Amino acid sequence: MASRFKFKVWDNKKKLLTRPGTVNFVKGEFTIPDCVILQFTSFTDMMDQEIYEQDILLIGKKKYRVYWHKSEMTWQYTSGSSSKKLNQRFTETTVRGYNAYEREEVG
Repeated sequence: MASRFKFKVWDNKKKLLTRPGTVNFVKGEFTIPDCVILQFTSFTDMMDQEIYEQDILLIGKKKYRVYWHKSEMTWQYTSGSSSKKLNQRFTETTVRGYNAYEREEVG
């Protein structure tokens, strides 16, 4: 499967998660004023829902937050203090619950 670059945007003013209309590319980085750009990980959950950066994945009542690990250059998930590399075997056992920005769980 070919990689696709897809994004969602968290609008800090409207407190709303949307698809971007226009994205500015400045000095090697994507920018949208007053927004946080969230990248598609290329993974899906057991319901075939796309998983994006800062999504909260659920296995029963257990929560896992997805994030980009800069130094290892991989998508990872965490539930507390330990982190692991995100992979399809794991994501196929999860359900995408929501994005951390929607519940202000980003930290």
